[in-house]
Amino acid sequence: MMNAGALLEVAAISAGYRRVTILHAISFALAPGERLAVVGANGAGKTTLLRALMGQIPLSAGRIRFAGAALDGASIAARARAGLGYCPEGRQLFPLMSVAENLELGAARVVAAERRRRREEVLAIFPRLGNLLGRDAGLLSGGEQQVVAIGRALMGRPRLLLLDEPSTGLAPRIVHELYAALAGLAAVGVLVVEQNARAALRFADRAIVLADGAIVAAAPAAELRDDPRVVAAYVGAGRVVAA
Repeated sequence: MMNAGALLEVAAISAGYRRVTILHAISFALAPGERLAVVGANGAGKTTLLRALMGQIPLSAGRIRFAGAALDGASIAARARAGLGYCPEGRQLFPLMSVAENLELGAARVVAAERRRRREEVLAIFPRLGNLLGRDAGLLSGGEQQVVAIGRALMGRPRLLLLDEPSTGLAPRIVHELYAALAGLAAVGVLVVEQNARAALRFADRAIVLADGAIVAAAPAAELRDDPRVVAAYVGAGRVVAA
């Protein structure tokens, strides 16, 4: 049965690479404007989940619905047009292009005046970018590059932002600032996958824990924040048993 109030509904999906299944019957829903964290150890299937949501890898079972429409067979571009924004692990910026140029790639299909309006919206969320627009992206710090990558995804005005390990390689202060800015995205849902479980759980409304490609716990983020089962999954010290 579909959840009428959900922005995203994932129903018993399985996916993987070639003949190796990584995700096993994953199901969850995300409401408009909700913040959901997916945490787990390296290799738990977190990045594979995002790739399946974006259509980068096919499903072997299950269905995905977004804003009431089935995404079965939809291309990556079609999912982006529907309102899915994706910020992949590793940022994947163009280092020899300026910050402004990297940002505008996120809205390449709209007219120049609209791109400028959207860029101003991104600068309101991340004011520090205002002084960096003319700099080459490859000359920025890791934290600055991550902000540009997220800003580029926001240039598409997504209804749901998918973030893959946004805190990787960043100092704790920068991670705190990044998540504080993301918390201000009241009209945009956020699905973040992280090994940095504590940072993600401080940010999120709800969370699910992945282990061996399956959901093994799901609860309000505040309940999981100090749960030793989450720590076990995060460091890969054993399989979590759902309550």
